[in-house]
Parts: sequence; C-alpha cells; structure tokens
Amino acid sequence: MWLLRSGWICAVLLLTAGSVCRAQQRIVALIETNLPEATLYADTTHLGPASLGTFLIPRGTRELRLVPPGGKQWSIEPVVIALDAMPGDTLDVSLPFPYHYQIETIPFGASVALETRGGRMVLGETPLLYTAPEVLGGSFSLEQKGFAIEKLKPGREVWNRYVVTLKPIRTDEGTSAEVSWRPPPRRRRWIDYTAATLAVAAGALSVHYKFKADRLDDQYQDTGDPTLRPRIKSFDTRAGVALGAMQLGLGVLAVRLMLK
Repeated sequence: MWLLRSGWICAVLLLTAGSVCRAQQRIVALIETNLPEATLYADTTHLGPASLGTFLIPRGTRELRLVPPGGKQWSIEPVVIALDAMPGDTLDVSLPFPYHYQIETIPFGASVALETRGGRMVLGETPLLYTAPEVLGGSFSLEQKGFAIEKLKPGREVWNRYVVTLKPIRTDEGTSAEVSWRPPPRRRRWIDYTAATLAVAAGALSVHYKFKADRLDDQYQDTGDPTLRPRIKSFDTRAGVALGAMQLGLGVLAVRLMLK
C-alpha cells in the first residue's frame, strides 16, 4: 500500500515538474498600453486583447504586434516591438499608441495651430491628421480669412475627431464671407440646345424639300405634265415651313446670347 502511494506521489511530482519545465520554456510578457481593447499578436499568432495584461509568448517569437480595434480607429497603425528575451524570462512591455487628432472644417483650408503656455505651433491646414506621442495640452486654434476663430480642447482618447463649421464674420456692410451650399442657378441650357437642334434640323429639311421641288420642276419643264404641279407646290410649301422653323431657332439663340 505504501509503495502504491509513493508511486502516485512520484507521478504527481513528475507531472508538476514537467509543467514547470514547459512553462519555463516560454516568455511571460506583462503588457501595458493606452488602448486595452487592442489585440496582441506574437508574430502571426493571436494572443487576445491587451486588457488581459499577462501573456505566455511562444518560443521563437520575433516580435509582438498590438493591433487597434476596427471602427473609428481604422487609421491607427499597429505598434510593433522586437522581442529580445530568453525562454523563462518575464518582461514588462509597454506598447503605447500615438494620440491622433483629426480636424476637419467646413469650408476646408483653415489654418490649425496648437497654442500652449510654451508658445504657438502651426500644425497645417484642414483636413488635418496630427499625431503626438502624448496627450496634447493647450488648445487648437482654427483660423480662416473671413471667418471667426474657433478654439478646440484636445481630447484624451487615442483617436480624436473634430468637425467644425466655421462662422462667417458679419460687418456693417454685411457678411464678409459666406458659404452657400445651394447649387448655382440653372441657366436653362436646354432652351439653347433645343433651339440649335431645331435650327439645324429645319435647315436640312428646307434644303431637302427645295431640291425635290427643283427636280420636279425640271421634269415639268421637259414634259409639261400637269400632275407634277401640285407636288412641286407641296414641296415648295414644306421647304418654306422648314425655313421658317430654322429662322425661329436662330432667333431664339440670338436672344439668349444677348441676355447672357
């Protein structure tokens, strides 16, 4: 009986020792980041969300990659760090993401400056995507000629987006800068196109009917056939009507040109 118990104890000790040895063959990484919902990868192996904090890194891993979640953070690039450790090591790994500030204005093209106690720094023009290693202090100043200056407080998230509609400055003479989102008034160009089409088509018909009338008149002069006269008159009438339509189209175009 004593021998049986001793055998079980030995077996348990061997299994425990084997587990400890296997655990010591891996690297333990303690992850810190400012975006805990990001996903950690060991090379291409998925390890889970960074919020878990502690990870067992497989042997042979060359780098750790922290990938931001989808959605609004689609512009944030992954944070990558080379892994330099031996099996059994425990590492404190910091993988912070830069802070992103996307600023858009209506209308675009406003100058963006960061104003702090240390001074003023121009960052660029809208639309602007600015990144910083730490949370920004001070305020953003948005300036565009003819519009009131807008101030923005930088956010503390990894991804910060601002869309600002600039307000035109009003003076005694009225608004110095206005933005109209209405489409420009239509110039009724269909009238011009219709008149031009009518003139061309009517002119072609007038020439066509006039040629037919002239050919029949030549036959009448040669043969004296009285049945040709009504046909000649009909084609002459059609040619005259078409000529009048052509003149109408040209007249409309002339009036439209004078009114522009």
